[in-house]
Amino acid sequence: MKGAQTIQADKGSTVLVMFKQSVPDDWGMLLSAFAASYGIGLVTLLGLPYLVGSTIDGLGLSESQAGLAGTVEFLSVLVSSLIIAPFVNRVRRRTVAFVGMLLAISGNLLCVIQDGPLTYNTLIFFRAIAGFGCGLALAVGNATLSNAADPEKMAAHMSVLFVTLMAITMPLFAWATDALGYKGMYGILAVCMLCVSPLLIMLPQSAVEQAASDVHPHGHENLFSAAAFFMLAAMFCFALRDMSGWAFVERIGLDVGYSGSEISMLLSAQGIIGISGPIVASIIGSRFGIKIPLSIGIITSGLVYFFMLLFPTSTVVFTVSALAIGTTYFLTLTYMLALAAELDTKGRIVAASGGFLSAGAAFGPLTGGYIVEQFGYSTTSWFILGMASLTLIFALSSLQSLHISRS
Repeated sequence: MKGAQTIQADKGSTVLVMFKQSVPDDWGMLLSAFAASYGIGLVTLLGLPYLVGSTIDGLGLSESQAGLAGTVEFLSVLVSSLIIAPFVNRVRRRTVAFVGMLLAISGNLLCVIQDGPLTYNTLIFFRAIAGFGCGLALAVGNATLSNAADPEKMAAHMSVLFVTLMAITMPLFAWATDALGYKGMYGILAVCMLCVSPLLIMLPQSAVEQAASDVHPHGHENLFSAAAFFMLAAMFCFALRDMSGWAFVERIGLDVGYSGSEISMLLSAQGIIGISGPIVASIIGSRFGIKIPLSIGIITSGLVYFFMLLFPTSTVVFTVSALAIGTTYFLTLTYMLALAAELDTKGRIVAASGGFLSAGAAFGPLTGGYIVEQFGYSTTSWFILGMASLTLIFALSSLQSLHISRS
């Protein structure tokens, strides 16, 4: 009896310790990095489907023209991220974040205040301005991860907040688009960025290096190292693979017999379920190393779309796969960002990684659309599996550069 009570007490103590360890180490750093990276840097990515649809309807653009506007914006994110990344350990990060925020908000507001419909060239120019600002904020926000005592845990908490942001903004995007068209969509993006901007005040102005350990090696790889190349390639392949499949979720759902409203409900449910991925990552942290959860995440996130596209007429396969999208995506993204942060304590690699993530996302729908059009869903499923394999190879090659042996 006494032994049973001791075991029960030990279990309770273990759960309490795990809970305490999953709590953020620095709330100010976490919230400010989230605001820069996701609240400003990647919030446009969440609204991409609404942006494409509203510009097609409101400006009379073709699908390719609307898609190109998005591609230009995300390529601007890549360019500004690459410009700032080599110097991100020396610049005044909070200042850069505010400059990025002002550019991003200005680019969106310029799309709203124009009298009459925008010309296409003007739209492209304004989206490039917004993208450049988003890239600056994204770079310094991600770089802050490298200065966390536990990058894996902080990345997980940022992903939890990102899922929460998605749950809040998606209904707002739908409402703004229905009420005011493309101007409403660009306006609500500016409002969202403005709402999170006060959190930037807590962003560390300069980099503070953490002491290295076996669990958190805090490497010093530079942007031109093999480790950086593999990491950035992994980010690009990961986003390219994800968006190549995501672009066709609604179409496949209609093919298997779901209505548009039922698909919306299903995707809303997967967003809610998706928060479990980063929550699990925040609890696990680095207890089992980074290699195992990273590998599991990359493989499962690829298999989700592989099976969905391989069996495009199966209601069961579609439903299960769709519900698993958010969980596998955010679990994988958490550990990939953590790995990028671990590679370089100065934050240069993780600062550039957000740009490559955006670039992959920009080219994903274009690539997936071409393969589906030319070869069908089945071939696209194998392409996605191949990209998942490349992501795994690149990520593990980058991890190996740190000479970490984790089980």
